[in-house]
Amino acid sequence: MNYKWSLDALYKDYQDISYRNDFAIYKKLHSDMSNYIQTMSTSELSVKTGLQLLEKEYDYGYRLKIYSQLIQAIDSQNKKAISELQKISTLQSSNIQLIETIQRHLGSLTIDSNDEMILDYQYYLHRLSEKQKYTLENSQQEILSSLYPYTLKSMSDMYYHLTSTAHHTCLGKDMTLTQIKNLCHHPKQSTRKEAFLNELACYKTIEQPLSFALNNIKQQQLYISKQEGYKDPLDKMLKESDMQIETLEAMMSSVEEYLPIFQEFLYTKAKKLGHHNGMPWYDIYATIGECHYSFTIEECENIILQYFKEVDNSLYQMTLQAFAEKWIDYPSTKGKQGGAFCENLAWIKQSRLMTNYNSTLSDVVTVAHELGHAYHGHMIENQRPLNRKYCMPLAETASMFNENIIYNSFYQKADQNNKPIILDIQLSALCQVICDIYARYTFEKSVFKNIEKGFLFAEDLNQLMLQALKKALGKGLDEKYLHPYRWITKVHYYIPDIAYYNFPYTFGALFSRGLYTMYQTDQTFFTNYQNLLRASTTHSVEETAAIAGIDLTKKDFWQQSLASIQQQMQQFLDLLEETK
Repeated sequence: MNYKWSLDALYKDYQDISYRNDFAIYKKLHSDMSNYIQTMSTSELSVKTGLQLLEKEYDYGYRLKIYSQLIQAIDSQNKKAISELQKISTLQSSNIQLIETIQRHLGSLTIDSNDEMILDYQYYLHRLSEKQKYTLENSQQEILSSLYPYTLKSMSDMYYHLTSTAHHTCLGKDMTLTQIKNLCHHPKQSTRKEAFLNELACYKTIEQPLSFALNNIKQQQLYISKQEGYKDPLDKMLKESDMQIETLEAMMSSVEEYLPIFQEFLYTKAKKLGHHNGMPWYDIYATIGECHYSFTIEECENIILQYFKEVDNSLYQMTLQAFAEKWIDYPSTKGKQGGAFCENLAWIKQSRLMTNYNSTLSDVVTVAHELGHAYHGHMIENQRPLNRKYCMPLAETASMFNENIIYNSFYQKADQNNKPIILDIQLSALCQVICDIYARYTFEKSVFKNIEKGFLFAEDLNQLMLQALKKALGKGLDEKYLHPYRWITKVHYYIPDIAYYNFPYTFGALFSRGLYTMYQTDQTFFTNYQNLLRASTTHSVEETAAIAGIDLTKKDFWQQSLASIQQQMQQFLDLLEETK
């Protein structure tokens, strides 16, 4: 069977009449918005017209852009997709000043209306009002918008191109970087080690241009955030996410307190694997004992359906639809972007998911993770277009809730010999989203701090990453086999408009763990969970959590989640003793 996704529900191809019509509609929006600006007023009708134009700009711009982005994600050198993306990006850039003008106008108004549309957009209008405090002058914004495709966006494009086309000899074969990285889960330690060393060698061939890309992106993010009136990119990220600094500090300080627990877990596990100086990076994903789990894509889908059906019918039905309608692109192929992602396509009530499937339990969990993003999109697909954007901290809630479902279900059904392996895989994943993310967060903070002093060459970035890894994982890692190129591995550093897309994963892991514990205690809680997901686009982070009775600004919640992980680590060690 062909386990590639189908994009036909979006458009058949670039000659599709629907694509051409949508492109024409989007192109005309520039003049429509310009005309509106000439006559906009404080009247209810004018407010509604402005909102409708913003809806249309967001909706059609997203449709057109995501189609080409999805094509390019699995075929990085698709010339037509690159060309169309350039056209759309140019149109979007020309619209930015108009959008800002309309948003500034709407945000400046005190609107008292019982109109259904305006009431639906109360939170959106409130956010526009807050945004006024951090908005550049029109002339400044116009310059930035015009330069965007040739500055931030071009640096990001270069990253995708270089990482998707990079290749190196490994195991006697010419392999893409993604294919080499996928060997990190290989059952043979010698293969994992060789793959790791060749992965580092592959990064060496692209490190210098990517150091320029990272410097340019981070320097511009820092400059723009300060020009807009933010303290720094972190302050901007928090305010745009409608998340309080107290929440971030409560979470991160709690994580810092528990880092020694994770370090001890890794160190003890490393000894079980025969390492006496901590865990070498090539074994960071290795399991205690040989992992016999291997799943075809068909088996992966059947397992996920079985476990989701036990939890909730709406989650099961959406997943059934995703598999039947080819929402997912599974295989790792040449020119395909690394990693995995999900894009919600609300206008057709679907999503598209990309992964590089390699038949492991972790790959099954990754598919379930991305289906969580799809389910989050499913919960908000009936919202108005401008109410479909959930903030980054809450973006990983449903995805990691799904991870808890898969791991828990596997564990409950496993025999005694496999239980420690499943726990090991889950705990290793938690080390990634807590300890590795802590390192990535620390690294990004150090980049922004040091980049003001001068250019950071590849060797400088390597050193900053090594310092961050040592702080996060300490004695848990073997210093002879660290991974200095994590700044290339992680695509998030190269997203043009977003800084600090790292700690949301820790937030998602600990927040979803707390929610899943509530579900285990009371399965009727799933209704509250659905309400929480629906509210995530029209409430602050703290208000959304309050639906589940959680105060995120206090350390109690975060420490409870971390303590549950500590208990699981002890359970893992106890199981090892039982299976000796």
